[in-house]
Parts: sequence; structure tokens; C-alpha cells
Amino acid sequence: MLKYLFLIILLYSCNNPTSPEIKPDSGHNNSTEYEYLVNLEGLNTGHYFDVCTLKWNQYINDNFQFYQLRTVDQIIETIEQNQDTSFVRNLEPAVFEKIYIDVIADSNITDSIEIYTRPIKAITGLSVVANAENWFSTLNWTSSNEINAEFDKYSIYRSDVNTDNFVLIDEMSNQTDSNYTDTITTWGYEYYYKIITHATQGYSRPSIIQSNIINNSINHEISLNATNNKHNRIKLSWDHDLNNQDFYAIEIWRTNIQSEDPLNDYLLATITEYNKNSLEDSYGVGNGISWFYKLKLIDQFGNINYSSVITGNALP
Repeated sequence: MLKYLFLIILLYSCNNPTSPEIKPDSGHNNSTEYEYLVNLEGLNTGHYFDVCTLKWNQYINDNFQFYQLRTVDQIIETIEQNQDTSFVRNLEPAVFEKIYIDVIADSNITDSIEIYTRPIKAITGLSVVANAENWFSTLNWTSSNEINAEFDKYSIYRSDVNTDNFVLIDEMSNQTDSNYTDTITTWGYEYYYKIITHATQGYSRPSIIQSNIINNSINHEISLNATNNKHNRIKLSWDHDLNNQDFYAIEIWRTNIQSEDPLNDYLLATITEYNKNSLEDSYGVGNGISWFYKLKLIDQFGNINYSSVITGNALP
């Protein structure tokens, strides 16, 4: 009798759905949105001036139809093979673009990311000095560190009225050139100079503007904020008091070491578009990690001002 009672108890416990010995089904359910994370990434965002590589997780559930890459209002590419999980997006320099991916299956899933390219690497540290004896203007700068194969030439411009009257005065084809003497000047007269770095495919970027007499030293206000409400993403936003004419660039610097000045670590992005005042950082952000950001604001005369360091946290 005890033998039969033991068997009954054993059979009941094996069929009881609350038994700790029974594990929930871990197999794939068709088009289960919660089992599949797209995790759209820009693998080399900000590294090149003309391309960015997009990558995402493969959809392996049943009833896959296609991946669709798009902007807000334009389809970029339709990919019909589920094992094709990368795409090279061609862009121009210093362009920021919001990309969406739609995974079309039983249940459609969408993810998005902001990608961007870097600007052409201009010359830096331009200084101009008037020679009091013969009134030559001597220009010195740090050469562009653009990729050698992409470098084309420098164009030197001068304005003898204001910063809206520049004319080409010379060109230089050696990338390592870092000085120039302008002999066609008038004693006691102020001139403005800028140097444009040209790269292949017709791309270019100007330097700051410098005067041979006046030091245009001005301070500017800049503030920075972070929104921490996403996984693998930190949204930055900023504000400053420069106008469109005086704006040159904003550099966004980042570190994950609290005691480190972000300026000593990683240049995340360079903004050359005056109207842009936010950026979604998704480059290797991860989940539950603190990042420390600082902005470097540069005006057209090379004056530099910095934001305070702020902390951004991606959701764990």
C-alpha cells in the first residue's frame, strides 16, 4: 500500500506546473519582440569623413521578411537575407544623420541610432604676425593631420577690409608646410587670414581666422546637459551665446574615468553646424556605465571656452 501511495505522489509532483524541477520553455517563439533586440550600432561613427558602417543583430525567428534601413522620410536600403546584418552608409564630411531600421516579420520591430562623419582635418594653431620693419605678414600653423592619401592642398586667403572680403593669395601642395610670408601688404593696415585644407573628392575645411594686428579675444558662455533614460544611449544637449557668423566648431570630449579630464581622453565628435545643439552618443556606451563629457567651444578667431564636466549614465 505504501508503495502505491509513493508512486501516486511522485506522478503528481512531476505533473505539477509549480514544481521547481520544471523549467519554463526556452525555445524560440515566432516573432517574439521581447526575445530579439536589434541593437543597431554605428561601428566606426565619427572615424571617417565619408562613410559609417551600420551593424545589427540577426533576426533568427520564423517568418522573417526583410530589414529596411531608412531616414525619417526616405528608404535607404531593403535587405531580404536575414544573415546580412551590416550596411555601409556613404555620407559627406561632418554630416549627422538619424538612421532607423525596421525588422519586418510577424511583428515589426524598429530601432534607431544617430551616426555621423568627421570633418576634414583642418590646419590648427594659425597665428599671424606683422613685421614692423618691412610690414610683411608672417603666418605660422600646425599642419593638417588628414590622411596623407586624402590630402590635396592648402589655399591661403586674405581680407583687407573685414572677414567677408577674402581673396585667394596662394596655394601650397605640401602637407607638411606650416608657414607662409605675405609680402603684399601696406604699412599699418590690418589684414585677416584663413587657410583652407582641401582633400580629395572636392571636400575642404577652413581654419580659424586670424589678424596680423588685433588679438580678438572674447569669452563665451556654453552649457551642457545629459539625458539618461535609454540603454546603450546617452543624449547630450547644449547651449551657447555665439551667433552663426562667429561660430567655428564644438568638440565633444569623453572619458569613463571620473578623475580624468575628458580633454585628455577621447574626441567623440566635432560639430561644425551652428544650428546643431544635441547628440545621441551610442559609440561603445554600454549599459549602466558612467561617462563624463566636456565641450570645447571655438569661435572664428580661435577663442576657446569650455563647458563644465557633466555625467551621463546609460540605463543598466
